[in-house]
Amino acid sequence: MRKVISHSILLTGLSTAFLTHVNSQLTFQTIVTQGPVVAGESFQVQYVIEGLDKEDEFFAPDFSEFRFISGPNIYSGTALEAGGSKKLKNIVFTLVAIKPGKFIIPGASARVKNKLIKSENVWLQVISKAEALNHGKLINTESNSGYFLAPGEDPYVKMQHNLFMKVLVDKRVCFVGEPVTATFKLYSRLESKSDIVKNPGLYGFTVHDMINLDDKLTAVETINGKNFDVHIVRKVQLYPLQPGRFNIDAMEVQNRVEFSKSAVSKKTEQEIVEGVFESAEIDEKVNTVVFENNMKTEPVAITVKPTPQKNKPEEYNGATGNFTINATLDKKELAKNEEGDLIITIGGKGNFTQLAAPLIQWPAGVEGFNPIVRDSLNDDHSPLSGKRVFYYRFVSAKPGTYRLPAVSFSFFKPDSNKYKTIATQPMNIDISKSEKLKPGIIDVSKKPVSNNGTWKIALATAVLLIVLSSVFYWLKNTRNPAKPQPVAGTVRKSIPVAKILQPATTFSEADDITFYTVLRNCIWNFFTEHFGLTGSNVNKSNVVEIMKEKGVAIKDQERILEILKQCEVGVFTNSDYTANKKTLLKETKDLLEHFVQE
Repeated sequence: MRKVISHSILLTGLSTAFLTHVNSQLTFQTIVTQGPVVAGESFQVQYVIEGLDKEDEFFAPDFSEFRFISGPNIYSGTALEAGGSKKLKNIVFTLVAIKPGKFIIPGASARVKNKLIKSENVWLQVISKAEALNHGKLINTESNSGYFLAPGEDPYVKMQHNLFMKVLVDKRVCFVGEPVTATFKLYSRLESKSDIVKNPGLYGFTVHDMINLDDKLTAVETINGKNFDVHIVRKVQLYPLQPGRFNIDAMEVQNRVEFSKSAVSKKTEQEIVEGVFESAEIDEKVNTVVFENNMKTEPVAITVKPTPQKNKPEEYNGATGNFTINATLDKKELAKNEEGDLIITIGGKGNFTQLAAPLIQWPAGVEGFNPIVRDSLNDDHSPLSGKRVFYYRFVSAKPGTYRLPAVSFSFFKPDSNKYKTIATQPMNIDISKSEKLKPGIIDVSKKPVSNNGTWKIALATAVLLIVLSSVFYWLKNTRNPAKPQPVAGTVRKSIPVAKILQPATTFSEADDITFYTVLRNCIWNFFTEHFGLTGSNVNKSNVVEIMKEKGVAIKDQERILEILKQCEVGVFTNSDYTANKKTLLKETKDLLEHFVQE
């Protein structure tokens, strides 16, 4: 509460009684909250007196009918009136009504300039919570009472009861590929600023974000009769990669909480960010105190079961959910050496981000290539709903009619604990005797290249790869050219992970080919710097062996190999991912830092 008070403000919405000392023209008022208060809740009594100096005396009354909380808290101010201004003292007590009934708030006494004056008594009506609810008169102090820190009250205990986090999961047992939805919530009744200092490790899962901090999604929940402001910090879908027991690690948060030393009516507010305390300074307001604490969610264990072996189709490749499949041709008639597209669409609900491309049995005389992948998914549903489309480019140099066989797709349905196999209809494609110009359009990487300028893109990509590789080679050899190379398996910690990944951070807004190329090179650069691999030793087999020797968890080994595979798919198959690049980059950073710490 600020030390400048206005007479008109003090009287607004309050019930007052006053005594004017005729000879000295002194004003002495008793002020209490307007209307009834609810039993068990705190309220304020204010005594406003004019001209009380240091040599004068103030005598507090006996509040025997109420529970005493704090006081007297004395504030000085000036009341502006038509005839000038008056110096006032505002003396505040905080009390709690014990039981329903009609009670007297006794007036206080003061000796001013050797004269004894007294303010009048004020009647106060106290009602029960049930009565307040029945008449719609419950005073909304419950949601705000957390802002007041009573004398002798432990602030850390108060923070523990009024500011905490929870992680909620929709299941603790699931099959491989069946999603677990995890929601991280912050509950608060306090004036607080919270800084997320550590996001949870989610190893063993493919992560798909549904809600994050930037969405600023809030709600109100009642716990033990108290209303809490609830902030959804993060909500994710977790798709298990393999059977086993995996933990959703703790999210750690640092808090800065402001309390008032006098009971005031204030709607508490919360701010949740990452990095808020790095440059922020404590700005304590008048009559407030600030405390800090740390808190974290409890780790949650998820048991992942393997899909059953009984009746498992041979072509089953990890799809879990409920899907449909459809196949179309962009053209049913093509010239010799003219490119065509077979379009396979898988729709429904399930682990779309883990779906592998269906196997195509191309007839003799038709050459097919790796598909381009495009997703159209609804993030609001769990499991993910929508479709994944595979564009298979193909070409034929021999005229004739070709029969494209049915494409089958198998998936596991967790709700029925059964497998199901679906298939497209066979289709015919006619290759005419007329020949497309410039027949030599297929390059050695077996990526189809058309006559519409795609070769220019391929050439530019190749040049980019060469330039980036040269840059990485130059950076690596100019940092410490005279230093001998370490023995394979030796850990070097001279270069932080964040610095190694800096190029990928720089290119996080670039196109897919550039980003995945740079991220892939950064990961291999990490293994060179921290595992001592050089030259032809930089390969997945050696990396796996060294990770095993260092005791790296199997789930971490598999996840980094999966990220490398995703990078390779992005670089070499033109796959169009909808995954969040910054999220993938952060996961890679956390994973590599975990390697260094082990």
